[in-house]
Amino acid sequence: MSPVNPDLARERKNATFNPEDLSIILYGKENLELRRKIFKEISEDPNFAKAKMFPTMSRDEVYEEAVRIFGALQRKMKEHGYVKGCFDTYALQHYYYKNAAFIGTYPFSVHTDMYAPTIKGQGTDEQIAEFLPKAETYQHIGTYAQTELGHGTFIRGLETTATYDKNTEEFVIHSPTITSIKYWPGGLGKTSNYAVVMAQLIIDGKNYGLHPFMCQLRDLKTHQPLAGIELGDINRKFGYEVVDNGYLRFFHYRIPRTNMLMRNAKVSKDGEFSRQAIPQVTYLTMSYVRMGIVQEVATLLAQAATIATRYSAVRRQTANSQGIEPQILDYQTQQMKVIPAICTSYAFFFNGFEVRKIYDSVMAAVEKGDVSRLPEMHSLTSGLKAYCSDVSCDLVEICRRSCGGHGYSNASGITRIYQLLVPCCTFEGENTVLYLQCARSLMKFLGKAQKGEELPSSLQFLGHLPDVPPELMSAVKFDMSTLMTAFQLNALRSVLHVASELQTAQKKVNYETAWNNNLQGLVEAAKMYSVYLVAKFFVSALSASQWESRAKAVLTQVCEFYLVNNILDHSGTFLQNDVLNPSQASLLRTRRIELLAELRPNAVALVDAFDYPDRLLNSCLGRYDGNVYEALYEYAKSSSLNQHQVHPSFHKYVKPMRETLKSQL
Repeated sequence: MSPVNPDLARERKNATFNPEDLSIILYGKENLELRRKIFKEISEDPNFAKAKMFPTMSRDEVYEEAVRIFGALQRKMKEHGYVKGCFDTYALQHYYYKNAAFIGTYPFSVHTDMYAPTIKGQGTDEQIAEFLPKAETYQHIGTYAQTELGHGTFIRGLETTATYDKNTEEFVIHSPTITSIKYWPGGLGKTSNYAVVMAQLIIDGKNYGLHPFMCQLRDLKTHQPLAGIELGDINRKFGYEVVDNGYLRFFHYRIPRTNMLMRNAKVSKDGEFSRQAIPQVTYLTMSYVRMGIVQEVATLLAQAATIATRYSAVRRQTANSQGIEPQILDYQTQQMKVIPAICTSYAFFFNGFEVRKIYDSVMAAVEKGDVSRLPEMHSLTSGLKAYCSDVSCDLVEICRRSCGGHGYSNASGITRIYQLLVPCCTFEGENTVLYLQCARSLMKFLGKAQKGEELPSSLQFLGHLPDVPPELMSAVKFDMSTLMTAFQLNALRSVLHVASELQTAQKKVNYETAWNNNLQGLVEAAKMYSVYLVAKFFVSALSASQWESRAKAVLTQVCEFYLVNNILDHSGTFLQNDVLNPSQASLLRTRRIELLAELRPNAVALVDAFDYPDRLLNSCLGRYDGNVYEALYEYAKSSSLNQHQVHPSFHKYVKPMRETLKSQL
């Protein structure tokens, strides 16, 4: 094992808390031990060694190696008794195994994260019995085909049709236009042989809206596409090269009536349509995935923060008056690049935990027939998916730039993280559209609040008075309670302001025009609601938990910095809403600088607590031992261009060119 860089060793020695205590808070003691066991096991198994080389491989090589690794992973999980691999009670083990093996995503991700959950959530008991065991054993490898060439987030505009034929008791699946071709589903290009296809249900010429249909795409033995289906890979992307995102076109393709997932709506043999639940239940898969994105972006941001912080502790730059080059982490400007990323990572972690609790609670109610909280779930996951992915994307780029020129190299590991994170801002709903969906829900809930109706906990602030309480109006010091009062009031006033603007506009124009003329205000209201939720969930986690005292003390500092920094990041809105005055904003700026200094000694320990092994970070800059320069040197030497001391192109092209131009001397 390599000796640890002395600067990094000193950072760890001088921390005021034990990172292990914070790791236990984040993962739980048993899960932390399981996680480490799995990462160690995968790291020592040569079957998974090539995953670290994905960035240097061709597209075909990456895909083939990823499929091979997934097969090896399933065999390993079976050896350890995880028979169902990626499903049910084994989901946590699968998550850890997948992260350890792939260092990112993998070709079967939509199968495990969307296809199987959709069968479980929207299939009847009989359909679950028929399709789920085949999914769990990979006899059926599925994808979730919703997005089309011409429509994405606006799902009501999807054009693929499923027309019921009473004579044969079949649905005819058809792509009537070029824009109706399914486009982007992960695993569709080459991996999947089945798909849950979202299509417009047509019976006797009447459209009954979007519903999910089980469609076999390829022969189960030969893997050849079936008649009536055209499909393939959509070619190179900005990232996610390991995933075969695909396109899918139907030509009057027939499936049995029983292949419509019918837990929430049914079509009888004679073509009678009946609905078992409200239409929004059909969209539960999207809420589930958006919840997953909220959790995943926290992980990706934490990885980038780990790399940038460790590198900042090792990198020295610009000699001081004593002729010593300080660690760049000692510069206040560098601290303002990495510490917001650290604190936001923690905020998003605890936010993800709370969103999961709410989702599980809503799902438990849905299974008992209570769908009353579905609108809350839609509002919450839409706003938080948009906000958390937006912020994480911005902060990861700041982390990359904080590493200077080396941050641009794939050796940094941050370029890979950025590629994984960027699509989170557009898949499962483009963020601006999701903010607007959240805003529409907020307007409806505000109406309920004004009628005195009971609201779910995440929206109860809408029923509060919009007055500034005296303790906030005169505050010169801000404790957690006062800061949270400011967040709540800012969210409420943002919603009330745009609601008033809409009401005024409707006196002159219709509702649709009024809505379109106030889109910016609506997006801002949804953002401020999301900002408030993250703050609320973080503070609630701190106040409700009995944690090791030193770890809790530093987490309290992290939380305070997150709150103060967020108010200052959105100070224009807080000031415009008269939640704060300019002198209070100035006091908060001073407090932010103080908190930077307080958090500086614990920066490395805080990222160590995320407990990301070197294999997962796959970074020369973020190595646990801090031996950055040795790693960069070895990385450079491993370039494929260095296989030849003289590249063949020199003799083929450079020498002839020189001979041609030599006569001009």
